[in-house]
Amino acid sequence: MKKILMGGFVAVSLLATVLSAKEKTMEELSKEMSNPLAQIWNLSFQNNYTTVKADVNKLGVNVSGTDHVNTTLFQPVLPIPLKNGMTAFARPVFTYIDAPTGVGIHVDNPMEATAFGTNREAKLGDLILPMGVGVVKMKGWSYGVGATFIFPTSQHKTIASHQYQAGPTALALYANENWTVGTHIQHWWGITDDGTDNVRMANHTDMQYFIIYNLPHAWQLRASPHITYNWNASSGNKLTLPLAFGFGKMVKIGPMPIQLMAEYQKAVVKPDYITSEDTIMVQANFIIKNPFGNL
Repeated sequence: MKKILMGGFVAVSLLATVLSAKEKTMEELSKEMSNPLAQIWNLSFQNNYTTVKADVNKLGVNVSGTDHVNTTLFQPVLPIPLKNGMTAFARPVFTYIDAPTGVGIHVDNPMEATAFGTNREAKLGDLILPMGVGVVKMKGWSYGVGATFIFPTSQHKTIASHQYQAGPTALALYANENWTVGTHIQHWWGITDDGTDNVRMANHTDMQYFIIYNLPHAWQLRASPHITYNWNASSGNKLTLPLAFGFGKMVKIGPMPIQLMAEYQKAVVKPDYITSEDTIMVQANFIIKNPFGNL
């Protein structure tokens, strides 16, 4: 009987947590979710379909033409509010990558990997973990600082860094009634390898910028691509700079609010031997209101 009562209590508590999201309108939730430091719990699923182009003359191996990499990201976001308007965040990113097993470039960051080849495999990729503290406001400036890590958990033959990486991370953004504009910067240095021979220690930067305009009925116009800079690459092949355009919509299925997003990203500055040409991103955030939050 005690087990039954305890199970019922847990079920009711979880249901109450989900239903508590009804306290806010879809428009309010949509605006709040535009802030990556917001105190809303959510489970994020993202898929990136990236077209890859290789140049046989510049790459030095017998490959050319186009290929693709399909990357699935799962990110549980469970921030914890602290005192004086502060919040603590840890945003692990689990990656699953369907990609060629031939030639790989930019494999230090599994979110931005490119590869080319005749064979393919779908395996788990490296794990990314940014964590830190920040100040969050729904209007005005929000910011945060912390550390970010990459762990060599990849089982893929090509898309793998084979090293432990660490470095700083920072977020800053400004929001008003209609706009949210900001950036999330991460930098990693290779610390030690996982025992694989001939591993080059990483030195690379990832800057995600986001520009979001809120429309009526919980719609959004948005852009949130990643700019990457590989400090170890040769001159002219360090920077990848995409432009993007997309939209988002907050919907509700039963008691569960879900934020749906789609975005097209086009690289306008890129390495000249093997590079991502364009990416189609789709994402769904399943939202549960943070029971400890007050926003």
